[in-house]
Amino acid sequence: MKRRFLLLFAAILAAVSLMAACGTTGEKTAGKAKETESKEAKDTEGNHTKYPLEIEIRDFEGNKYTQTFEKAPERVVTNNLSSIEMLLQLGLKDKIVGITKPDNAVTGQFADDVADLKNLGDKMTMSKEIIVGETPDLVVGRSMVFTDDSMGSVSTFNDLGINVFTQSASNIGENPPLTAVIDDVLTLGKIFDVNDRAEEYAKELQDRYDAIVEKVDTKKGEKKLSLLPIVGYDSSKSTFSIFGVSEGLQKDLLTKLNLVPAVEGNGADPSLETIISSNPDVIVYIKADRNAALDANAVKSILNEPLLKDVSAIKEGRVYEVTYDDFMDYGVRIFDTLEMLGNNIYGK
Repeated sequence: MKRRFLLLFAAILAAVSLMAACGTTGEKTAGKAKETESKEAKDTEGNHTKYPLEIEIRDFEGNKYTQTFEKAPERVVTNNLSSIEMLLQLGLKDKIVGITKPDNAVTGQFADDVADLKNLGDKMTMSKEIIVGETPDLVVGRSMVFTDDSMGSVSTFNDLGINVFTQSASNIGENPPLTAVIDDVLTLGKIFDVNDRAEEYAKELQDRYDAIVEKVDTKKGEKKLSLLPIVGYDSSKSTFSIFGVSEGLQKDLLTKLNLVPAVEGNGADPSLETIISSNPDVIVYIKADRNAALDANAVKSILNEPLLKDVSAIKEGRVYEVTYDDFMDYGVRIFDTLEMLGNNIYGK
């Protein structure tokens, strides 16, 4: 009898212990699930823009302005290709109500999207009245054209209740680094509350940038190579123009590629003698629609010019073509140029 009682007591004790353990496990599981749910909610909330949002911008003269956004903009006008493409990359096509005419025919993944957008006219003849007529709540683009003699100043738009975002990458006088383009992507992400998309794209750009910089640091020699960017080569006259690369994004582009300008500024004599005397290690020929007739055979003519046969860039086969937008604009296309030059000069 006593034995049966002890066995029954042991069974009851085991059952109670099991129930207690299950209850504890259930509480831990529920607590962990609640904690995870709370963290996810916090993370989601934390990655949304909190309005009102204040952004500091600068005009071309370096004057600072604070722009206050009470909510994400709904109607945007842009003044250059790079700002259009950044907005499209962030999925904001439906927000763009007007653009200025691109300097050159648009190529690449967004060519069709850009063609769909409302063209307000040429930037050289654009007026603030035309822009204001589109009732934007934001105007985006390069800082150079935000003057009352051109498209309208920042203060003029602000007085009309219109915010402005000038690309930090376009503040040439401050010699912005290439990474300023990444900063612009992230800032636009905040303004429009598309932070996840902006951060993902910023990481992609940063990875591309880091890969080339690491390659150059690994493979560069003690001597810096020299680069000469030319445009509008006229083989019948043996003349051309030189693009200055001593400031702005182009300055940092050369620095990151361990290059130096073959000629300082853009006031050098535009003749074959300049190419011969400067003896550049790299020649970049910049194509533009306005020079289409000259560009068709420009590089071939340069390579076949007998007087240039001993120039380092010719002998080493380091003459490359780029488009104006890929070399001179203020957006992500310059990362394409960074990769093209980095891979060609230092190997893929």
